This record gives sequence, structure tokens and C-alpha cells, in this order.
Amino acid sequence: MAVYKDTKQMYEILGGLWSQLLEHPENGKKFRDAGLNIKYNLSDPAGTLWVTPGGVLTGDQNLKADVEMSLAGDTAHKFWLKELSLPAALAKKLIVSKGSMAKVMKMLPLLKPLHEMYPAVSDKYNLPG
Repeated sequence: MAVYKDTKQMYEILGGLWSQLLEHPENGKKFRDAGLNIKYNLSDPAGTLWVTPGGVLTGDQNLKADVEMSLAGDTAHKFWLKELSLPAALAKKLIVSKGSMAKVMKMLPLLKPLHEMYPAVSDKYNLPG
């Protein structure tokens, strides 16, 4: 059974998390200044999440992705709980990536506040883990 009950819940949780990063006074500015459009192709449940300098979008968009990542919702959940690192997920092909991973790896330190917040979000939604 998938961690997220449906696409709507997954968008609410993951989209909300990314929105918090974009609103973060220091890290949000750094992320926006990087100018990256990141597209997440999610499965189980299926959905598409975009993280752009202008905000978080869902579904098909008329945008060009600088980086595109395909992964299961369960993999995203484990990543945010820090049970799985991005390099390990890439090596195990739990995340398949296209585009500049060098740019993404530079952004990883900006995610620290989100990693700290996610366990409380997970608890709020009664997610396993």
C-alpha cells in the first residue's frame, strides 16, 4: 500500500513542503536565485509536481524542466524522513534523473529545514515511518 492515500494528499504534503522552502527567508531566496525548474514524475500515486522559482505547480505544465526526476511516492517519503539519501536513491535507481544533477546536488543543503519539518508533517497525516 502506498504511503500517500491519493494524488491530492501527495500534492498537499509534498507541494506544501516545497512551498515552505520557497518561502524560507534565506534558503528560499537561494533556491529562487538558482532559477531551476524541477519536475517530479511521481508514481504510486501518480502525479506530476513542479518546483519553480515562481512556486509549486501540479500536473502538466508548459514549462521546460532543467531537472526531471521519476520516483515513487514511497521513495519521496523515505527521502524526506532522511531514511534514503539522494545519491543512494540514484545509485539504486529508486530515482531516475534527467538533466543537471550537479545543480541539484548544490541545492541539497537548502533542504535541511524541510528535512527537519517533514517528520511532524508525516505524523500530522498519520503516515507510516
